[in-house]
Amino acid sequence: MEHKLKGSSVRYIGIGSGKGGVGKTIISINAGEILAEQGYRVLIFDGDLGLSNIHLMYGIAPLKDLSDLIRGLTTIKELPVKVKERLFFISGGSGFHELADLPKQRLVSIIHALHEFAEENYDYVIVDTPPGLHRTTITLLSAVDVPIIVTTPEPTAIADAYALIKVLNKEEGVNSFHLLINKADNEGEALAVYESVKLLAAKYTEASVNYLGFLKFRKNLIRNVINQNPVDRGFKNELKKAIQKIEPSKRETESFWSKILKKIGI
Repeated sequence: MEHKLKGSSVRYIGIGSGKGGVGKTIISINAGEILAEQGYRVLIFDGDLGLSNIHLMYGIAPLKDLSDLIRGLTTIKELPVKVKERLFFISGGSGFHELADLPKQRLVSIIHALHEFAEENYDYVIVDTPPGLHRTTITLLSAVDVPIIVTTPEPTAIADAYALIKVLNKEEGVNSFHLLINKADNEGEALAVYESVKLLAAKYTEASVNYLGFLKFRKNLIRNVINQNPVDRGFKNELKKAIQKIEPSKRETESFWSKILKKIGI
């Protein structure tokens, strides 16, 4: 491939869901907090286009987002917003959608720069994707190293989670997923949800679905979000157990950004 980037030492984790309201962004934020507390340098990339809301949950207004970089109004170094030691986020704005409209040479230049910046500054990049089957969601989740699909026990959320897995498998060849069940009353309920998705995937796709764990519904977390403090100790402890099930970091032969270039058609 003409524009293939060198292998990556950064681990890219994608958080996706078939529908909105299942807790995807809260999970992205708390996962970032956990990894940063473990000593890793972490960047949360808010890929939810014009509906970016990580900054709202933290109560921090970013001065620049990916759109400003694409328009030549800022540099990559000005994009990350520091939340705490070793933890940063970048607001995607509508920038990811705009990438595909750039002249080829400009696009390649920006992608290479994003790749190099991530390699130099971070150990993990957590990609919070738009809910549903949005084209941006499919592109991002098919390029990450670890795709995590979030659902709740609601029948519509389960059906939409399976639909997302099916599209990623059939259209993009993604064969391995981690399923995380949020707002479950107990592990028995969560395992029943997992078995439903696993059986559907086994019957109609070639994808394997791994059980990552479950997170209980917590009213105090909702209050925390209202107070722009989207972190909860109990929630983090449950999520930490789930994250520990993900395979250890390894150097990838092709970087996330190289895959993005390929999917955009460069």
